[in-house]
Parts: sequence; C-alpha cells; structure tokens
Amino acid sequence: MNAGGGEQRQLGGALLAFKNPSPKGPPSARLPPASLLQSWGDMDGLQEEVALLATVTLFGVLLQAYFSWQVITARRKFKVSPPATSGPPEFERVFRAQANCTEYFPLFLAVLWVAGIFFHQGVAAACGLLYLGARYRYFHGYAGSAQGRLAPLYFGARVLWLLVGLSALGLAFHFLPVSLKTLIPRRLRGWL
Repeated sequence: MNAGGGEQRQLGGALLAFKNPSPKGPPSARLPPASLLQSWGDMDGLQEEVALLATVTLFGVLLQAYFSWQVITARRKFKVSPPATSGPPEFERVFRAQANCTEYFPLFLAVLWVAGIFFHQGVAAACGLLYLGARYRYFHGYAGSAQGRLAPLYFGARVLWLLVGLSALGLAFHFLPVSLKTLIPRRLRGWL
C-alpha cells in the first residue's frame, strides 16, 4: 500500500500505482500513473520495429474475413445451408478456396513474423503482401475453375517457402557466436 491508500506493483521496468476506486476527486486521480504512461511510451521503438508486420497481419485478417463473406454469399446464392459443405460445383469451389486459404493462414503468420523479427521487417512485409495478393488471385481463380487456382497457388507457395528460408536464415544468424556475426558481414562486403 502507498500513502494514497492504493497499491503499488512492479511490472517489468515500470512501477505501477493503483488508487482505490473513488467517485470523488479530480479527474487526474483517475488517470493511469505516470510510470505506466512512461512504460507505454517506451514501446514506441518496438512498435516501429513491427509496424509493417502488424499492417500486413491486419490485411491478412481482413482478407480472411472477405473470403468468409464470399462463402456466406455463395451459401445464399446456391441455397446451401450450414452445416452442409456440398452443393453445386460453383459453391464447392468457393468453399474449398476459403478453407484452403484458412488452412495456410497460421503458417503464413508464423513465418511472416519470424522472418520480420529475425531477418528484416521490410523484406518480410513485402513478401507478405505478395503472398496475400497470390491468395486473393488463388481464391478468385479457384472460384472460377479448379484450373484457375494453379498459377497463384504455385506463386504463393514459392513466396511462403521464401519466408521460411528468410526465417531460418535470420534465426541461424541470431544464434551464431558474436565473432562470426561480425566476420560474415565483412566477408560479404568484400565479395560485393
């Protein structure tokens, strides 16, 4: 307990002070303590380091929502009530396209973030946008015909494997001894 009748707790580097709830007192007494606001301000650097990844993640979530909406629309159009997953071929293609995109989404998110944190945020985000564009084309290609999905499927798979490779490369570099971490960039600059 502190002198103001509240409680103090240590959280990471911030000392949090909680006041006892009281409807009386000035509005400033109900604001978060300055130490908590300071720790939020310290997150600006972290936010900059992941802002592109977070943006691509949000685009991916919105794209998944769009795919789900397309299935709802196809259910209404072709009169296929849940939980049924079979109907006219046109419905089944839309349903499978959405299901396939959903199945790969967790893999995509994992390698997007690992590549972005351990390799390079900008490169990973660009690859992420390419992958999402390929998934959009895949969805609409598959909705049109089973053959229409192939070119975007192969392109998206290549981008996903690129993200896997960038993730592995970034992690490998992270776990290298410090002496090798300084030697490798010097050698690369010498070759270039």
